[in-house]
Amino acid sequence: MKTKGVIIAILSVLFLTSCSQGFAELDRGMQNTYTFPEEPSKQTLMNRMENRSFQSAQDFVSSTFPLLDRVQGNQSNQEARIYVTQRFGVQELANIVKEKYEPDRESDYNNGKKVLIYANTFITFKQSEQSSDVTLIEMASDQFVRNNYSPNFFDGLFALWVLDEVLDVDDWGKKRRKACLSGDCYGGYSSKKFRSDSSGSFRGSSGRGGGPSSGK
Repeated sequence: MKTKGVIIAILSVLFLTSCSQGFAELDRGMQNTYTFPEEPSKQTLMNRMENRSFQSAQDFVSSTFPLLDRVQGNQSNQEARIYVTQRFGVQELANIVKEKYEPDRESDYNNGKKVLIYANTFITFKQSEQSSDVTLIEMASDQFVRNNYSPNFFDGLFALWVLDEVLDVDDWGKKRRKACLSGDCYGGYSSKKFRSDSSGSFRGSSGRGGGPSSGK
């Protein structure tokens, strides 16, 4: 009986150890889900900004920083593009862009986020949830914003009347909130996952440029 008891005890210890290791592996996998693209040094990027000619703020961003992901809207021809940098903070980068290309509208800096509005394009600079050293740059057409964004995304950034004017829609915020009740709203890109206000259908593109690595 003693021998049998010892064997059972040993097997129990081995089982618990195995489970513990399995959970540890699972935790590491969850924590390491996301990898960001490699970038040149900050000085190299600064030199590129000074020495190259860019047609617009949109061209400046897309030509300077790596593409992280794409988010498809509710309509097939609507897309937001997500770029990323680990070399510049949110306010620093937003100031660089606005000094080179004066925006039509500029939001306040609030909760790690700032938005510049150009003709037909919204550029959002946002601190990544994954790392405070990473800045996400989301470029979306005014059509994408009009038809997909949640008005809550702009809380503390713009008054709703400003968005009504820019998007050329009366009571845009009120109308979008009604759409949000059905989970049909986009709450902005998250470096942890695609986030909507509820159960929206927004998805990243399969042709993403070095974004979230889960599923790869």
